[in-house]
Amino acid sequence: MKPIQIKVKHVVRLVIILFIAVIIWFAGVPSFRHQKFVPMPQNEIQKIYKKIKDGNGKLYQSEGSLRFKNRQFYLDGKPFRIFSGAFHYFRVLPQYWNETFLKMKASGLNTVETYVAWNFHEEIKGSFNFVGNKGLLNVREFIETAKSHGLFVILRPGPYICAEWEFGGLPSWLLRDTEMKVRSNYEGYLSGVDTYFAHLIPHIQHLQYAKGGPIIAFQIENEFGSYSVDVEHLRKLKKMMKKHGVVEMFFTSDPQIKSWKNGLYPIAYEALPTVNFKHLDEGGQELVDFIEGLGEFPLFVMEYWTGWFDEWGGEHSSDMETPKLKEILTKLLDSGASINFYMFRGGTNFGFMNGAKIYHKHGYKPVVTSYDYMAPLSEAGDTTEKYQVIRELLMKYQENVRHFHGATLKEIPENKEKAAYGTFPINTYLSFEDLLSESEKIESKMILTMEHLTLYHGSGQNYGYILYRKILPKTKTINIKGIMQDRMQVFWNGKEIAAFDWTENLYQIHLDLMTDINIDEKENKLDLLVENLGRVNVRPLNEQFKGIMGEVFTDGSKEELKDWVIYPLDFRSQFLNSVWIHSHYKQLPNFDPSPALYSAEFDIEGTPKDTYLSMEGWTKGIVFINSFNLGRYWKHGPQQRLYVPGSILQNKKANTIRIFEQKKAGKEVVFYNSPTPY
Repeated sequence: MKPIQIKVKHVVRLVIILFIAVIIWFAGVPSFRHQKFVPMPQNEIQKIYKKIKDGNGKLYQSEGSLRFKNRQFYLDGKPFRIFSGAFHYFRVLPQYWNETFLKMKASGLNTVETYVAWNFHEEIKGSFNFVGNKGLLNVREFIETAKSHGLFVILRPGPYICAEWEFGGLPSWLLRDTEMKVRSNYEGYLSGVDTYFAHLIPHIQHLQYAKGGPIIAFQIENEFGSYSVDVEHLRKLKKMMKKHGVVEMFFTSDPQIKSWKNGLYPIAYEALPTVNFKHLDEGGQELVDFIEGLGEFPLFVMEYWTGWFDEWGGEHSSDMETPKLKEILTKLLDSGASINFYMFRGGTNFGFMNGAKIYHKHGYKPVVTSYDYMAPLSEAGDTTEKYQVIRELLMKYQENVRHFHGATLKEIPENKEKAAYGTFPINTYLSFEDLLSESEKIESKMILTMEHLTLYHGSGQNYGYILYRKILPKTKTINIKGIMQDRMQVFWNGKEIAAFDWTENLYQIHLDLMTDINIDEKENKLDLLVENLGRVNVRPLNEQFKGIMGEVFTDGSKEELKDWVIYPLDFRSQFLNSVWIHSHYKQLPNFDPSPALYSAEFDIEGTPKDTYLSMEGWTKGIVFINSFNLGRYWKHGPQQRLYVPGSILQNKKANTIRIFEQKKAGKEVVFYNSPTPY
């Protein structure tokens, strides 16, 4: 499908679609925050049961190694209970997997659960990668490592995963198809999913329990009932998975029963239904009772939310009090439930991979770099008070909690020492123009979004920044009509004259250059630098274009500006390799040259340790240490320190830190031995 340029009429249509989508979203999908729970009347629940009983199917029975009968799991014909923890391979470097698995096993768990992030493995359409990126892509090695520690594995391959991950794990190149409808039976979407499964499943199918591996179950999609009730779509995904080699038990997970009332109920014939919640009195008990009322199905809380995530510009999320946590877990454990703690170790949204959500009152909110989640194991993998509470409870319920091999560890591995490496001055910088000189340069008649750039064999730009440049004569006013996603800085002859984000009026921006800046040049350079702060990972999804969707006008003209030069600043490896060795790094001047790339070197002694980089004094940007993208920082908080894994540091030669600062730079950076103090 050829990319298109989105014009005003398309923008109007897009605004309407977004508005309707948001209404549908808030009408039909729980936000799990600031929303009073309203239970479903019992007569409505009984109607659901009757539809299932009278329907054209039988309740799902697993054909895999893990089976169930009379609300009890069985593995190898013996009663089996699952105590699992969510731990995503793509959020924690491989050097920490062993330590994490040991701590999980010592807590009383016998299983690890992970999503698979499609967009991480197929960033460019048709090009699959299951190795590299410091090992964060090595899903097979992750599963094999879990097996070596005697842990079973639950795999949730999507294709949609949510997970507060960029675009919910979907590759953004899907949006190049102007008719795309993700999470649906649209042929263009299903074709992409089938190709993804055709590469992923054969890569790990030998690790299924029936073939001697640790994988005992696969999830179909993710919380699909919160998005649609098209059960036929789930049937198609299940059929694909089986076609490519899945032989183990299938399950679904959902955080509400409203979708069953609205038509999702036939899924009971296709997979084991599991539930997601945090509080029993805010919908959890209703879900528990609903599953018990279905008959044969065992109660499996697929996501027991151990905490929550933070968003830029918001407050640090509040945690559940320990007595309340004990009360809820005790009730669930006494009921015989199997449980997956989401998250058990949250990890980090390295690079540009954080997701975002849209809220009723506050609109778009991007997720911070840390995915600590207030989990039992911290972002750095340290045991917490919550870990000790959960361990104490689980140890009382170990009957039928068998391991792939071995037994629960009696000793908890010690937390690793963190280092405070101190303060290091920033020495040099590379100007924004020199940075652009290493970027791809695209000449375009019209403004294009990231997704519609002719890059990477037709995959477009996925992440980072996009710069729109236009040379203009003397100009009095500029009007930008349309939608901008997600944050834009406006520069005139290299000087920032305005900045806008999603909280502004995005449909028409008026700049009076005669008052903002003196104009005395015959030729003037207009730069519009737009940052993708993370595609929404819940909904709306089909409208997640990044950049400018609209047109630019000057001096009241009705003719839009054309003939733009576009720079895709995605900070991919090829671009970075050129930037790192650029010959134009200079000593810092007596003024702030931001936006710019700042650089410094620092030495450490002894074995490298985990540490935390404070960006106090800086404004907004991204940080690289030894070419590894740690992620975003922003003075808006709440996060102010970035987790730095010791495994990316080196002690035999200097470490290099590079910072792309967008607004106002600091003079130094500081490494602490503790995370952001909230």
